[in-house]
Amino acid sequence: MADVLQPDSNSLQIPSENVSTPSSPATARNDCSITPLTPSPSPRVEVRPRMACPFSVVIAIDFGTTSSGYAFSFTQDSEAIHMMKRWEGGDPGVANQKSPTCLLLTPDLRFHSFGFAARDFYHDLDPEEARHWLYFDKFKMKIHSTSDLTMETELEAVNGQKVRAIDVFAHALRFFREHALKEVKDQSSSVLEGDEIRWVITVPAVWRQPAKQFMREAAYLAGLVSPDCPEQLLIALEPEAASIYCRKLRLHQVIDLSMQPITNGLELDVSRPFDSSDRYVVADCGGGTVDLTVHQIEQPQGTLKELYKASGGPYGAVGVDLAFEAMLCQIFGEDFIQSFKAKRPAAWVDLMIAFEARKRTASPGRTNALNISLPFSFIDYYKRHRGQSVEAALRRSNMNIVKWSSQGMLRLTQEAMNELFQPTISKIVKHIDLPEPLPPPGAVGGAGAGTPERREIRATMQFGDTEIKVTAVDVMSNRSVRASIDFLSN
Repeated sequence: MADVLQPDSNSLQIPSENVSTPSSPATARNDCSITPLTPSPSPRVEVRPRMACPFSVVIAIDFGTTSSGYAFSFTQDSEAIHMMKRWEGGDPGVANQKSPTCLLLTPDLRFHSFGFAARDFYHDLDPEEARHWLYFDKFKMKIHSTSDLTMETELEAVNGQKVRAIDVFAHALRFFREHALKEVKDQSSSVLEGDEIRWVITVPAVWRQPAKQFMREAAYLAGLVSPDCPEQLLIALEPEAASIYCRKLRLHQVIDLSMQPITNGLELDVSRPFDSSDRYVVADCGGGTVDLTVHQIEQPQGTLKELYKASGGPYGAVGVDLAFEAMLCQIFGEDFIQSFKAKRPAAWVDLMIAFEARKRTASPGRTNALNISLPFSFIDYYKRHRGQSVEAALRRSNMNIVKWSSQGMLRLTQEAMNELFQPTISKIVKHIDLPEPLPPPGAVGGAGAGTPERREIRATMQFGDTEIKVTAVDVMSNRSVRASIDFLSN
């Protein structure tokens, strides 16, 4: 599970099996230091240098595609998790426990701001001035989709200008480092030295080894840890971290007691914690990826047994955004959309922010249309570019599932929203098709030994900033189960 960055090359490479184990902290920089949740069956043992002093605090950064945040815990009281403070700014009426993953650089490539501050400042720039500023958002998955990832790989800002990807990620991690250390200092009664802090960065299960090593190198560049002390930085898989959290839950925290769960006639003690009879799937549905883990708790040691290898794919909510952009291209023309993005980059960001806000309110049971506000500059630019109105373009496109409002809004019908969501949802459903079905929910001991009949289950998921609600319906029997997890509750 180690991957090596060759010091004389810009490329991120995977070592062969005969690479020798690092013998000193200095050479250990080449080790990706990814600790698997389940011990590897490989007989090879890696020798790690021990830290001179134990860690006093653990700071974990959740670097997401659409939103990011951090939390920390002091090792003397590891059960007390301190979430990052709520951010100023953001969308009205929305609780923001995380910050949007967007970065703003000045025209001379210096760091300006991150998160809501970056988004709001970029929004307020004069359109002509905004063309010279570098705004990056939803850039995380670019390093996964790049097949030949190197230290010189570039990311393209909204204005089309390119910057080294390693510098963009380092700016973002440095921002979180400064904010987290300030909060830790406020909570600590003593002065912490740098080597007393363990840093954790979560990454998708679908990421290849070069992408994980890339994130480690960005952390070194950001100053989180020294390359000479790789033990201070742990790269953790996102769904495995979520699964460890689930181990602490009791059944009533994931099963809605107001509904009748499908239990095969067995009574569930919902007040008990998860135990060795419980097998569970954690589906981490993020902005860029959907990652899956299937685990079982082993007693009495309380460790997690991995029933299937952690897996996933690029099936996150960004797919819905791309489908919306494709719909706009179909209506207004791809050449116009590309021109608008290049000439009015800040207005394009505003349009996608408006879509994001309405996307969160979409649900299969909704019957009325969703209104998406078009920036005035979009309407004006289209009239100048095409010589006709936006309304005329909609009529000409014959796309009956999208209407025009006289208030300057696109009205997306329920059929239109289904068309945007369906490709991404279909990919998730296809990926969750496990090689062997798990025992039915509620099966205890040998009750789940037989192979159950496969059934069609339709699931509706609602994602909030800190909460996930899921409703699953058995199509044949019409029975349903509801589950809810609030990541801020105890």
